[in-house]
Amino acid sequence: MSTTIRLAAATLGLTALLSAAPAASQALTTTARTPTATADSALSSALTFSREEERMARDLYAALARKYDGARPFSMVTNSESQHFAAVGTLLKRYGVTDPSAGKAAGTYAIPAIQNLYNGWLAEGSASLAAAYRVGVELEQRDIADLRKSIAANLPADVDIVLGQLLKGSQNHLTAYQRAVDGRLGTGAGMMRDRSAANGTTPGTGNRNGNGNRNRNGNRNGNGNGMHNGTGNGPGTGGTCSYPDATAG
Repeated sequence: MSTTIRLAAATLGLTALLSAAPAASQALTTTARTPTATADSALSSALTFSREEERMARDLYAALARKYDGARPFSMVTNSESQHFAAVGTLLKRYGVTDPSAGKAAGTYAIPAIQNLYNGWLAEGSASLAAAYRVGVELEQRDIADLRKSIAANLPADVDIVLGQLLKGSQNHLTAYQRAVDGRLGTGAGMMRDRSAANGTTPGTGNRNGNGNRNRNGNRNGNGNGMHNGTGNGPGTGGTCSYPDATAG
């Protein structure tokens, strides 16, 4: 074979290879995006609802945190709800379920029932910080009930694992909001502090047997500002108030 013929053949081969590269790349991309499993109607419905419910909780707590100057536990639980939202998002991709939250702004939801909950709770929580704490309790109680219902619905094992993690997180959130309603927020290492306490607003206004607010050492008496923490006396629970975040299983 002459040199000219060999060069022509090599050129044709390279051209064919280059022309096939985009198609091969597209095929790999398509394969990578293919769900590892498929969802039936029950699973699709459960994941869709959970995705929007977790986003609603995140949006609502973020809005209340902004209104009350970063008040805790709202500001901290918002971060946890973002991780809950992401965990459900992983399941949506795994089972090829369309994301109901895609392209929707905060405070806008695909499911009317969730939209109504957000609107009502935002209005209620905007009345006062005390009312906002009660909203936190109501929301977490509703979330816990919905998660338990989904877990009992014979969904795939990996989904139950993730929902179980979300349930544990919501139970801790509920405890935090119940403590807030009772005026038992903490301020020490690992505890949740309401910024309003520094200004003498509810909760943390005054003390039970002394001048000023409850002090930062956890005693109920004294002249210090802030709220009692978990390292001193009183119901501060001994130093931690963590909100474990759920991760996709």
